[in-house]
Amino acid sequence: MAPVFAAVEGGYFREQGLDAELVPILGHSRSLDALIKGEVDFTNSVGAELLMANLRHGGDAVIIASAISRSAQQVSARPGLTTREQLRGKRWGVIARNDADECAIAMAFERWNWDPAKDAEIVIVGPGGSRLDMLLDEARADVAIMHAPEPFQAAKRGWLVVEDLGRLDVAFQNSCAATTRRLIRERPDTALRYARAYCQAVYRFRTDAAFGTGVLYKYAGESDPGVIGPTWIMFARFMGGMMFPSLEGMRSVAHVLHRLGAVSQLVAPEASVDLDPVATLEREGFFGKLMGLKGGS
Repeated sequence: MAPVFAAVEGGYFREQGLDAELVPILGHSRSLDALIKGEVDFTNSVGAELLMANLRHGGDAVIIASAISRSAQQVSARPGLTTREQLRGKRWGVIARNDADECAIAMAFERWNWDPAKDAEIVIVGPGGSRLDMLLDEARADVAIMHAPEPFQAAKRGWLVVEDLGRLDVAFQNSCAATTRRLIRERPDTALRYARAYCQAVYRFRTDAAFGTGVLYKYAGESDPGVIGPTWIMFARFMGGMMFPSLEGMRSVAHVLHRLGAVSQLVAPEASVDLDPVATLEREGFFGKLMGLKGGS
């Protein structure tokens, strides 16, 4: 959610004439359900959850801008487990079946030449409480997929990062701005203004450390500088580029979900992506201006 919070704190929605209201909804599946039903206009999401939500609800949700288009999770393990090989055959906790975290496991195992059916026991630990508490329940799980600031919070409990999946450098659509084709059709200018505010926020967040850490202090529910600083660094190193939705990232998403048996056939990446808003910004010279180039081109 950092891009959305940064857009609010930076005043970028307001600059674009958007009267943004933050609607708290717990979890990607619920927020995407609300998006598809028209209860909200935009949400921040991840590719795997969006693809599954469209299939479950016959939805038309699409990604219009990307903050992070690579694998970006960390693998943390309970005390005593310090190497990748020690994680083989252990209990890997995820919040829900076929979610982005289970996709991350399948993606990593494919690169490591591990068999998900033989080399891990996937354990559903939620929902039902604090995500971190559920994932770090040693009675149920030995290994967990972490999203910053979780790896640094988990370290305080003795759970240390064993693998950084970002080092695999795999295209995988992570944090992204989503809306519906219906909204784009009916209110194209609103979608464009949202994309513009979103991209401004992502750029400011990743290039202005004081601003970025300030956003995290306010919204992450964490006050420890030893957690906030590394969290901002982790986010910032993955953010950037032209912020187009990642077609290759969505192709990877569909491939992994198919391997997991969550989808019966591969879904074309174009089904869940609309490149036009960011392409329009590019034609406007928006990114050049954002990065300080005089004339914007």
